[in-house]
Amino acid sequence: MSTEPTADAAADHLEADLVGRPLSPMRRSLRIIASVVTTALSGDPDPVGAAIDLVVTRRASGAEVLRVKAGSMEEADRLLHVVRQDLATKTVREFVAEWRHIDEEDGDGAGAGVTNSRG
Repeated sequence: MSTEPTADAAADHLEADLVGRPLSPMRRSLRIIASVVTTALSGDPDPVGAAIDLVVTRRASGAEVLRVKAGSMEEADRLLHVVRQDLATKTVREFVAEWRHIDEEDGDGAGAGVTNSRG
C-alpha cells in the first residue's frame, strides 16, 4: 500500500470525523453513573468507553455514508488516523471495498450509503 496521495483520492470526496453518539437523558445518566463507579473500583479513567462514533460523510452534500462505534478515546483516535490515511491514499472505490465489511457486521444498515462509488 502506498502512502502517497492518489490523483483522485477518496479524501477529495469523503471526510471522516469523530462524533459523540446521541444518547437519551436516561442512557447518559446511566453511563455517567457506571463510569464513576467503575473508575472508583478500577482506577481506569475511561473504563466504560466513550460514546463516540467514527462518521464518514460526503464532502459535497454532508450525507453520512458510514458510521461505526469508535470505542474508547484512544481507540477512536487510532481509528480516525487509519481512516483518514486510507481516504488520502485510496480511491473511493478502494476505500469502500476495504471498509464495506463494517456494514455487514453492524447489521443496522447505518453505512448503506457507502455502496455508491463516487462522493
